[in-house]
Amino acid sequence: MKADNQALKLEKLMQRHQCYPEYELCFSPIAVRKVLLKKLNVGDLLLLGLESMEMQLVSKSNGCAKAILASYDETMTIQIIEDSYSGSEIDESKKYKKLKILLGRVHSRVLTIGHKIETMHIDFEEILLYAEEKMLAKGRLVTVDDEIAVEIKEVKR
Repeated sequence: MKADNQALKLEKLMQRHQCYPEYELCFSPIAVRKVLLKKLNVGDLLLLGLESMEMQLVSKSNGCAKAILASYDETMTIQIIEDSYSGSEIDESKKYKKLKILLGRVHSRVLTIGHKIETMHIDFEEILLYAEEKMLAKGRLVTVDDEIAVEIKEVKR
């Protein structure tokens, strides 16, 4: 009985330990008027101004990389195209807020050009929108006139 308890505790301990660093998979931040964020409702569309899925892998401790969505052996993967990517910083002003669009979290051991990461556990129907490190809304990815957009499914007030 004692050995079983030790084995269960060891299993729980190892599940909490991450082997690879975790990165946030998100689009480049966009500037949105504060007035529009206050009036955000279910069913609204946010046009991102992107024609292809250019994303960022962001980690506070491990840096940042630029990636694209690519197909590999009939499955979708994320391929890193630029490592140590600094990103475009958006200055917040009185009229605009920086909106972060989070697609999910991925684990990767390396951030080198050409490295591929599987996207099986990323749900493009469940996108989170953050403003000032606070969750603002949930949405899903859609295309409007060959442009990527986010349709709002739920707004947090």
